[in-house]
Amino acid sequence: MDKEKERVEELTKILNQANKDYYVLDNPTLSDFEYDQLMEELQLLEHKRPDLKDRLSPTNRVGGFVATGFKEIHHKKYMLSISDVFNEDEIYNFDSTIKKLTGLKQIDYMCELKIDGLACSLLYKDGKLDIASTRGDGSIGEDVTNNVMTIKSIPYQIDDKRELEIRGEVYMPLKSFNLLNDEKRKNGEQTFANARNAAAGSLRQLDSKVTAKRKLSAFWYYVPEALNLGFRYHSEALDYISSLGFITNPERRLVHSIDEVISYVHEYHDKRKSLAYDIDGLVIKVNDMTLYDKIGYTMKTPKWEIAYKFPPEECITKVEDILITVGRTGRVAPTAKLQPVRVAGSLISRATLNNEDYIKEKDIRIGDYVYLHKAGDVIPEVSRVELKRRSEDLKPYIFPDTCPYCHQKLEKIQNQTFCTNSSCPSRKINKLIFFASKNAMDIGGLGDKLIENFFNQGLVTKTPDFYTLKEHKEDLMMMDGIKEKTYNALIDAIENSKHNDLYMLICGLAIPLVGKKTAIILADHYHSLLALKEAKFEELAQLKDVGEITAEKIINYFKDEDNLEDIARFNEYGLNFYTLKKVEHIADNYFKNKKFVLTGSLSVTRDEMTERLENLGAISSSSVTRKTDFVLVGEEPGSKLKKAEELNIKIFTEEEILPLILDAEKLSNN
Repeated sequence: MDKEKERVEELTKILNQANKDYYVLDNPTLSDFEYDQLMEELQLLEHKRPDLKDRLSPTNRVGGFVATGFKEIHHKKYMLSISDVFNEDEIYNFDSTIKKLTGLKQIDYMCELKIDGLACSLLYKDGKLDIASTRGDGSIGEDVTNNVMTIKSIPYQIDDKRELEIRGEVYMPLKSFNLLNDEKRKNGEQTFANARNAAAGSLRQLDSKVTAKRKLSAFWYYVPEALNLGFRYHSEALDYISSLGFITNPERRLVHSIDEVISYVHEYHDKRKSLAYDIDGLVIKVNDMTLYDKIGYTMKTPKWEIAYKFPPEECITKVEDILITVGRTGRVAPTAKLQPVRVAGSLISRATLNNEDYIKEKDIRIGDYVYLHKAGDVIPEVSRVELKRRSEDLKPYIFPDTCPYCHQKLEKIQNQTFCTNSSCPSRKINKLIFFASKNAMDIGGLGDKLIENFFNQGLVTKTPDFYTLKEHKEDLMMMDGIKEKTYNALIDAIENSKHNDLYMLICGLAIPLVGKKTAIILADHYHSLLALKEAKFEELAQLKDVGEITAEKIINYFKDEDNLEDIARFNEYGLNFYTLKKVEHIADNYFKNKKFVLTGSLSVTRDEMTERLENLGAISSSSVTRKTDFVLVGEEPGSKLKKAEELNIKIFTEEEILPLILDAEKLSNN
């Protein structure tokens, strides 16, 4: 008889039950001292007998696994987004649509809180946790199993041997969030802006010990295969997973009319501030899952549920200063420095002021008290000045006529102001930051502040200098926050970027008007950077989505001696100058080579609709002209609709265009 094996099994069972009692049932059955003693005993046994250490051991709750990256996980069933609504009329319209589609006069809805965290999927096989993954883009997520295993409320084993997927939201309780930020402040580190960012950052740590210290939690709210598992109602599925040991939100409520939904909305509009976690809205879901296919789906969202987003909160705070920044293109951006104030769950200390005209129009002065809100619960905006609190000695803000960084004369073009000095230090720093960003070369570990420090110390003044940092190990190791492990990871990331696809390098060059989409077009056409460098204006101007203005910018870029020197150094350091990805040829379809414009609100984001149409060969444009082939119109369209009508351009609604898109996609997939 193997007594040590029996004791490990016994301790595992006791500790797993203790975790469930404490974190799920809120009914602790062991004191902290007893729990720690038993955990220590299990750790000692596993150290003595590594063969007894199980992947799902309770000792893994404290973390310790260090990953080199996150493996991709392909979701078996797409993790959809939820369509947002912002007022009660839209909720009533949702109910009317559901009744019209189903032919029913009465619908039961499940009302739930929309947790402000990170969507997560758990897959169980033979009763054991197999894989935990993030939502990612809905189709492909990241394997975060080792980090999820540190969340003590999540069961390792369940009393259901079927393959079972559970979806929910990992979040950081406000108590944990406040403790984490207090610790960061004591250590002189940058704090998290809100609990959602803290939760997302914690779940994606490569070292699971870091995740374990963050004290995350989770609510589970969906079983994708519930119907196939024998459940007709969403409420039944939630009750079932709750019985298995998953925390489902106790604030959920099954209601039997849309008026009860509205009452729920009113109740939690007031109650949200008393919760122990952040929410950014409410989810309203048809309870009868047999109706889902009949109600249907849009491209990215189910039609049988909506997310009601709370109206943006508005707070008043003081403008302490107006700061001027100059980006990589030279555009001057004014920003209000504010007395920190919490708005819609985030601590805000800065807000964009857009441009000189915006400041003049609202007459914003340093020292003013202003009303601040978050547009769509996301972007901080100054809505208006509280004139009653304005001191008599406050003077109108005078927008600078020279660059605060290089002191060269600023130039105003339409409603934007620019520094045209290519040697401006602010432009140089922001160009370096852009080169390393996800939108360009995607070099992990190169944060904005670190790049600025490199620039100020003369280590990196031009983009090719990144590839010489390995020659300055002693200088780097003397900088705050860089240790041996950090240094090695940084150098590895820089070296790995040498093998990026050509379009990433073209984008990183920061050629004016050449973003990621245009960079891909250029890479696909020329296949090498040297060929692009020799391109002729006429040829560039004829390329789809390039045109004469962008072509001129490209030609001028490659005429500049400094830019040519950078390219020569990139070549010397071994960066890839060639296209790696396979160019996909788009089959002929209705949308291929047609120019389109979007206006109004759609059921998906504009980026998502644009991407889908561009994948079919369509060309997006921001303005309606005689060359526009069609305009896609959503709710509350702007002046573009009127212009399209005047020019007699084809107009589509979302409902009209969707069947055409589906047909074109089928054609492309054949």
